[in-house]
Amino acid sequence: MRKSPGRALLKVVIRLAASLVAAALLLTSKPAAEAENVPVLREAVLAVNGMICSSCSASVENALKKLPGVATAATDIKTDRVTVHYDVNKVTPGQMEEALRKAGYRARLLAPPAPRTKTRGD
Repeated sequence: MRKSPGRALLKVVIRLAASLVAAALLLTSKPAAEAENVPVLREAVLAVNGMICSSCSASVENALKKLPGVATAATDIKTDRVTVHYDVNKVTPGQMEEALRKAGYRARLLAPPAPRTKTRGD
């Protein structure tokens, strides 16, 4: 019995359609953490110019804590730095720098944010 060319073509079209549907699903699906709205916390350290007293330190912390997604902001006047724990789905280091600029300080990210890892105590 001879196979019809139409049947072979139909199989190819079905496979192609299935591949396109799978690719579309992959492109439109969100990562698990984002889909479940689970916070993804990272730590960023920013250098802050002009933070010379405890009042300045409080102003820097308050400016950052007003941003949605900032969990903690801790300043160190001696090193002119602020360490921020934040949700990557809600705020970026660039937005933090901008918030500090609006508060009257110059800030820059010291190193790219690294993912927080769990330790034995977590």
